[in-house]
Amino acid sequence: MTRARAGRRFRGEQGSTLVELLAASAIMGTAVVALLTGMTTLFGSASGNRQSTTAAIVVRDYAEALNVAVASAWCSASYTVSYTPPAGYSVTPAYGACPANNAATSQIQTVTITATAPNGATEVVKTIVRKP
Repeated sequence: MTRARAGRRFRGEQGSTLVELLAASAIMGTAVVALLTGMTTLFGSASGNRQSTTAAIVVRDYAEALNVAVASAWCSASYTVSYTPPAGYSVTPAYGACPANNAATSQIQTVTITATAPNGATEVVKTIVRKP
């Protein structure tokens, strides 16, 4: 029987070389950078989509408030709409021409409502206001 000397390695006990460790670190670093880049893009697009969706809700809420305002006045160059959009959002209505007031002409007025989000995204709704 022979004794194994201290510090002597046997066949299955060899460690990793420095080159192998550096290659593994480089691969892991590349994977982490790719994941972080993907996460940053994901969060940025999610924020933009959230603001676009909110702009769509704002324009529809304004259209509902416009429906209430039309009940008190018909075919105006502008209506008094009691709606305040959320902070950072703006609403711009554009009113179409009023029709002639006779039975042969449809008594409708077009209104184009544009809502703008803080990131510049816009939502446009074209609606028709009918004579009550």
